[in-house]
Amino acid sequence: MKKALIAGLAIGVGSAASAQIQSSSPAGLFSDGHLLNTPAGPTLWDQQPDGGQPGFIDQEFGDFASFSTYTVSDVNFSGNVVITDITTYYTTGVWDNIGAATAALNIFSDDGSGLPAGTDDPTAGGSVAVNIGLGGSGFVEVTATGLNIALGAGDYWVGLTPELDFGTFGQSFLVGSGAPTGDASASRNPGGAFGIGPDWVDTGATFGGVSGWDGSITILGTPTPGTLALLGLGGLVAGRRRR
Repeated sequence: MKKALIAGLAIGVGSAASAQIQSSSPAGLFSDGHLLNTPAGPTLWDQQPDGGQPGFIDQEFGDFASFSTYTVSDVNFSGNVVITDITTYYTTGVWDNIGAATAALNIFSDDGSGLPAGTDDPTAGGSVAVNIGLGGSGFVEVTATGLNIALGAGDYWVGLTPELDFGTFGQSFLVGSGAPTGDASASRNPGGAFGIGPDWVDTGATFGGVSGWDGSITILGTPTPGTLALLGLGGLVAGRRRR
């Protein structure tokens, strides 16, 4: 098992104004009723899954490490926030009601280039406790709660990748959002087993020829006033111990 150690890091210098609640849905903000877990704060960002969208790999395999692939989605905060909960959504299958598990949490600064930086290493981040179960959304929800991550206003790449051995749990796939926004989601297979190289790639275009594909993700937390100190950029979570 990996050591669940998360180091909170304030990224960027935010304005004095509170963050505005965000949603990628053209229909406006969703209620939190679809979430498997009781929300700990208002919705900061919501790209809910769309059953008409394809799913792509987003899983760390302890037994087939070279196939481990990490997917992050582009999100934006217009002011300072403290993230408390993150949920990512997957196709149904053998994952439906696993319960307690762990996931790789990655948060990188987004410079607008369309992909995370080459130095943004998804294997160097932290492992956090998650709950995996079939939520009210009709998809398998992987949810990390009790986070306390302070971020300044700006664009970020955020991913919560379940850590589940293939031999025991098989495979489910991160489902696409019906309302993509900003940059398309990006994936990295550091072990290079898929023959796409070890660098960041456009998820949909690389794995399925889907232009502009965006992964589904919900972020809860609290907009916060004031200015955040600039502590650094790049991967947010540190101190990961590999199997």
